Amino acid sequence: MLKKTIWYILLLISIIVTLIFISGFVKSLAITTTSKKATEVTPPPSKIQELDPNYYNILVLGDSLSKGTGDEKGKGFAGYFSDSWKSKSTKEIKLTNIAIIGDVSAGLLKVVESAETQSYIKTSKIIFISIGGNEINKFKEKDLTLAVTDVKDAQDKYLNNLKEIMKLIRTNNSSCMVIFLGLYNPNGEEVTADKVTFLTDWNYRTEQFISTDTNSIFIPTYDLFKYNLDNYLYKDKFHPNSAGYEAISNRMLEALKNYK
Repeated sequence: MLKKTIWYILLLISIIVTLIFISGFVKSLAITTTSKKATEVTPPPSKIQELDPNYYNILVLGDSLSKGTGDEKGKGFAGYFSDSWKSKSTKEIKLTNIAIIGDVSAGLLKVVESAETQSYIKTSKIIFISIGGNEINKFKEKDLTLAVTDVKDAQDKYLNNLKEIMKLIRTNNSSCMVIFLGLYNPNGEEVTADKVTFLTDWNYRTEQFISTDTNSIFIPTYDLFKYNLDNYLYKDKFHPNSAGYEAISNRMLEALKNYK
C-alpha cells in the first residue's frame, strides 16, 4: 500500500514538473517571437524625386544626341535651347537630362515606364526626345536588299515602342509639348542610295506618327546636316559639335516661336 502511495506521489510530481516545463517553454517561445517581430524593421519605400512645379521644367529623354555627346561646350541642343528660352518664360528654367548614351527605343520605353521618370513627366512643360539613331546605325554595314525582313522588323518594333512611350507620356501629362528630333545622315555620300532611302523612310514614318499628337512636333535635321557635315560634326564623325547642336536648337526655337 505504502509503495503504491509513493508511486502515485512520484507520478503526480513528474506530471507537475512536465507541465511547468511545457508552460515555461511556451512562454519563452512567445517572448522570443514577440522580440523578433519587435526588432524587425520594414525599410521605408524609396522616395520618388519630383520636379519642382515652381520651375519651368524641361525634360530630356533619349540617347547620346539628347545627352549632348560631342559638344565641346557641354550644353547639347537642350542647353542652347534653354538659354534662349529664358526670355519667353516668367519662371526659372530647370533642365533635367536623363538621356542614356547608346540607348535604343526599347531602352527608352523602360526608362519612361519607371515611376521616377513618370514623376518628372507630370511636371514638365517641354519634353525633348531623340531616339532611333543607334537602331539605324546597326544596318550601316548590311546589304539592305538582303535584309528586308530585318529592316521591317526593326521599324515595326521601333514604332511600337514609340507608341507606348507617347502613351505613357500622355497618361502622365496631356498638355506638355513633346519635341521629337529627326535623324540626319552623318556619313554623307559614303553611304549607298538604299541606306539614304532607309533613313528618310524612317524619318517619314516617325514624323507621321508624331504628327498625330496635337501637342507634339517633329524637328527635321536631315537637310540641316546634309550640306554642313564638315561644320556641324564632332571629330568622331557621328555626333554634332557645338555648332551642330546650336543649329538644331535654333531650328527648334524657330518651330516654337509662337509657343509659350
